[in-house]
Amino acid sequence: MKRVLIAGASGFIGRALIDRLLKDESIEIVGISRSLIASDHPRLSWKKADLFSLKDITLAMEGCEEAFYLVHSMLPSASLSQGTFYDFDLIMADNFVRAAKRHHLKHLVYLGGMIPLGEELSWHLKSRLEVEKTIRDSGIKATALRAGLIIGPQGSSFSILQRLIERLPVMICPAWTNTRSQPVALHDVVNVLERCLTDEAVKGRIYDVGGPEVVTYQGLIAKAGAKIRKQTKIFTLNIIPLWLSRFWVTLITGMPKNLVYPLVLSLKYEMLAQEEYAWPHPEDITMNLDETLTVALHTPAKKSFRGYTPVQRDVRSIQRLVLPPGRDAQWAAEEYFRWLPTFFSTLIKVILEGDRCIFYLVHPSIRILILQISRERSAPDRQLMYVVGGLLSAEQDRGRLEFREVMDRRYVMAALHEFRPALPWYVYRWSQALVHLAVMKAFGEHMKWIVISQK
Repeated sequence: MKRVLIAGASGFIGRALIDRLLKDESIEIVGISRSLIASDHPRLSWKKADLFSLKDITLAMEGCEEAFYLVHSMLPSASLSQGTFYDFDLIMADNFVRAAKRHHLKHLVYLGGMIPLGEELSWHLKSRLEVEKTIRDSGIKATALRAGLIIGPQGSSFSILQRLIERLPVMICPAWTNTRSQPVALHDVVNVLERCLTDEAVKGRIYDVGGPEVVTYQGLIAKAGAKIRKQTKIFTLNIIPLWLSRFWVTLITGMPKNLVYPLVLSLKYEMLAQEEYAWPHPEDITMNLDETLTVALHTPAKKSFRGYTPVQRDVRSIQRLVLPPGRDAQWAAEEYFRWLPTFFSTLIKVILEGDRCIFYLVHPSIRILILQISRERSAPDRQLMYVVGGLLSAEQDRGRLEFREVMDRRYVMAALHEFRPALPWYVYRWSQALVHLAVMKAFGEHMKWIVISQK
């Protein structure tokens, strides 16, 4: 029996894929979620795993032969999240790949976004490409699927569209709503995903997955409105700035701005399948747009899996730093500890005692933060340190600081995960948290200066 892992299994695509694959009695499924989910199916097991934790995903992947990666990180993953969604996405994809290599998986499937030709991409689309590159450069056979708007009940992009139609009798639309795309049915996307698992001939390539019809966003609004007998009058006003569009969509739909803003930025691009990346089995993508909308709008929504609720007062802070040529993550961590006292001058010092890195204020007896280097889980390309004490640290379960190489060693990610501060939360957010950001920004400039000085 083939054991398959699905990262992003609790999302609307992941749930539909699980339903389909369970029909094949030769497949056993491992779904991972940050919340514990019960299963009474003999071939479906759920494992609690945080994709920001290499240890979690490595344990969850044990015994698997192939894996799907259906993850996109646009919502906060902690009570306080510092950093960009694309850096969060990159670290999770890097963990996924590192775990897959440790377990010698045979095949990975990634579902990303359709990429327009010859344009400067939004960070939403750049992030999809970065994740795709990380997975395809893993050395494991990898299949990359690129899709535009996937239409299905509870899909975030389609939910935005549906709420706009239901709540607005009149829409004044900006120019980007006239761009063309090929929305595709969730049913057809699952067809493609299933074939990627069962058909050896399609594995290891890049494919565009677009529906059979080309439509503008305004046309999609009109068609969807007709399905629910909601006629929305649409007017185009090309002078509406993009920032106002994002604010307006967030206000009307009630969706989180972290989700809306990147999606709206991407809608200004034409999402059309390219012939060179054509899916070779057209029989998998057959639902026309009318049928697709009917199914999505009139299918009763299944009970959603409960989403992840951040632990109260936990912090995640991720910064991307350039990595000087010839250097590695171990050097970056050591350079950070060498540089930090120069940034604070005589105020904060750093000393090493065995495997411990101790930050103290003015005098060694005033220890504000203590990090314990994990030798067994560190390597030249990734340095991991656990937060084990100090006046600024509350009791920690999994608080940790890491430096890791990404993107062919062009960057090093400095990431603080699941840290719990000792200061009162409001005080922390407007003092220590801001200082941490300022320090990491300054260290980033220091790393850039090193790169420039080597040229």
